[in-house]
Amino acid sequence: MSTRSHTIDHVNRPVRFTVVGRPQQKGSKTSRQYPRPGGGVNVRMVDSNPNAKPWAATVSAAAAEAYDLPELLTGPVLVELVFYFARPKGHWGTGRNADLLRDSAPEHMVTMPDVDKLARCALDALTGVVLRDDAQVVQLYAVKAYGTPERAEIVVVRV
Repeated sequence: MSTRSHTIDHVNRPVRFTVVGRPQQKGSKTSRQYPRPGGGVNVRMVDSNPNAKPWAATVSAAAAEAYDLPELLTGPVLVELVFYFARPKGHWGTGRNADLLRDSAPEHMVTMPDVDKLARCALDALTGVVLRDDAQVVQLYAVKAYGTPERAEIVVVRV
C-alpha cells in the first residue's frame, strides 16, 4: 500500500467518541455591564447556562483525544450527536418494581433541554479541535434519548 492511499484512508475515517456526563445546552447570551475605571462601561456577553462552558471543554478534550491528525477537517462533514439522559424517578416503579419502567413512562424525551441547543454546544466544542468551522456541517443528526450513563456519543464524517 502506498503512503498516499494510507493517508487518504486515515483522513477519511470517522471520528467517534463518547463523552460521559450530563450533556449541556448552549444557553442564550445576555450582556452584562461592568463599570470601567475612570468612567464608562465594559460589556461582556455571558452564557445563561453556567454548565455549558465546562461541558464544552470536556467535549473538546474528548474530541482532541479521538482526532489525532495534525490538521483540522475542511470541507463538508456529517455530524451525528446522540445525547443520553437518565430517566426521572417518576418513570420507574416502586418497591419490588423499582427496576421496571411504568407503563406510563414516555418512550421519547420531550422535555428540556432542547436538542438544537445541545447540538449547538457540541458543535461549538468541535470547532478548532476537529473542524475548522461548524459551518462545514452539511448534515446533522441529533437525538436526545433516555439512557445511562448520561453521555453524548459523537461521530464526525467527511462527506
